[in-house]
Amino acid sequence: MGKYGTKSKAKSGVPVWVWVLAGVGVLAVAGLISFFVIRGLQGSADTAALPAASDMPALPRPHLPEGRPLPSAEDTPSLPQAPPLPQAQTPEPTPEPPPAPEPQPEAPSGVVYWAATVHPFTSNMPIAQPQPGTMFVTALFKVVNRSTVTVHVEHNLTSIEYQGRIYYPYVWASGMDAMANRRFLSPVDLLSSSMTEGYVAFQIPAGAQDVKPHFTPQGIPPTIQVRQVQMSELPNLSGPAPTQGVR
Repeated sequence: MGKYGTKSKAKSGVPVWVWVLAGVGVLAVAGLISFFVIRGLQGSADTAALPAASDMPALPRPHLPEGRPLPSAEDTPSLPQAPPLPQAQTPEPTPEPPPAPEPQPEAPSGVVYWAATVHPFTSNMPIAQPQPGTMFVTALFKVVNRSTVTVHVEHNLTSIEYQGRIYYPYVWASGMDAMANRRFLSPVDLLSSSMTEGYVAFQIPAGAQDVKPHFTPQGIPPTIQVRQVQMSELPNLSGPAPTQGVR
């Protein structure tokens, strides 16, 4: 029995780890050999020179038929010009109609009629006597307003003309008119379709004849006429004439 035991130990062989190391070594050697072979092939490919273009064989060129020359600009037939495209017509803006005119007030119209008669008179009061070479006269003025405006009337708007000279009212002599119950031409705003009348005294040269009385109202629009007429020609008004006194 001792003999068989000795042979069993001798035939056990090489351990497994030795075989593993041997396999790894074989694989490593094979890898190195493959690496150097691939590097050698790449180096030989890089160092090989490419053939030059001149070394390449020339290919035959195809023979093309000659074509006709292109026509020159003079030989080219000209095409008829096309009519121009119609331009878009921009409509002109329609002008706005002018605004309707505002109704204008009617212009004043009508006529202011007046008449006057002149009469000499003698003063019986010593303190109211004419100066030497003069005399007192009194003038009856009547004014009829047939216009569309109010007319201011008073004695200061009256006068008498004699031989180109103008004479204005004499206040002291007008007092004599009042004493003789002759109504004084007091200030008044004469309404439309109304009348007024009154006396105004003057001092003029003694013996003066053919004197011309004047009535010159102020502030009358130019469309209003002021016309002197005879007493008989004054328009007749129906009923008493309304007047408006000046306050």
